[in-house]
Amino acid sequence: MRKRIIIIRSPNWVGDAVVSTAILKPLRNYFQNEIIIIVAKGYVSPIFENNPFIDEVIIFKGFREGIKNIKGDIGIILPNSFSSALLFALSGVKRRFGYRSELRRFLLTDDIKLPPLRKEHLLENYKRIVRTIVFKSRTNNFKPEIFLSKDEKSKNIFAKCGIPFGIKPVIVDPGSAYGEAKIWKLEKYAKLIDYIIREKKIPVVLLGSKKGVHLVKNIIKMVTEKPMILTGELSLRESILAISNCRLFISPDTGGMHVAAALGVSQIAIFGSSSPVWTGPLNPNSRVIYKNISCSPCFKRKCPLGTYKCLSNITVEEVAEKVEELL
Repeated sequence: MRKRIIIIRSPNWVGDAVVSTAILKPLRNYFQNEIIIIVAKGYVSPIFENNPFIDEVIIFKGFREGIKNIKGDIGIILPNSFSSALLFALSGVKRRFGYRSELRRFLLTDDIKLPPLRKEHLLENYKRIVRTIVFKSRTNNFKPEIFLSKDEKSKNIFAKCGIPFGIKPVIVDPGSAYGEAKIWKLEKYAKLIDYIIREKKIPVVLLGSKKGVHLVKNIIKMVTEKPMILTGELSLRESILAISNCRLFISPDTGGMHVAAALGVSQIAIFGSSSPVWTGPLNPNSRVIYKNISCSPCFKRKCPLGTYKCLSNITVEEVAEKVEELL
């Protein structure tokens, strides 16, 4: 008998893709002898490398190529976009499960009513889709996971910083691709870095994408104690390895925050315009700092009032208290 193909359209944001890994183990437990395939854009595909619960990752490069390569019996469409449903419909995926958003209901064979967005954790959105396909009693243990290979684990990712293998630094990722309304004050990051290096005697490594390089350059101008800098120098996979080898990860609501959560790393998450109810780290070793002021959460990229109070009200002392708690 031919094995059925379960094909999953991954979210396009790194953090959302990390959260989506939580559905893979329950799906594998249910579809034990079937083929599970992820369709993902190239920049998020490293999230799924070495995952034992999937059989293949197809890199989505566009509709023309996608229609040729994407085939399946059961399609799970995690993004709420019209284009993601259209892709699976045009590709001939037999049953297509997803939310009835963006006028795409006619593209789905099994449409699900979209709950109020941002009122529950994003993972609950993904779980609801899965539970329309499989029996509830067989779909437990939804936990985001990222898997490293033996070769990756043997590498000293901090060698270029002069940090010996086995020494775990604190990683600070100050930037967010989303916008200014997620970025804590840079001068406060500088004071926190000085505190960790001077008082805790632990090396600090600055991490993040190329979009955060300008933030790091400004932080470096303000610090007294110099951290190591890897911002913009590592691939996503290398960044995952670095985070897996840190003692503490400090960031705003970023993709890196979700990577740290999936790896179970001790972390401090500083929330501004977004909400930990919607995208908080799913990690018992996390500490979230969030000021639920009258205008929060606005989910804006820039503060509509120009005050950024949700971030400016968070003090260095508050974050340092969490550092003391976790180190």
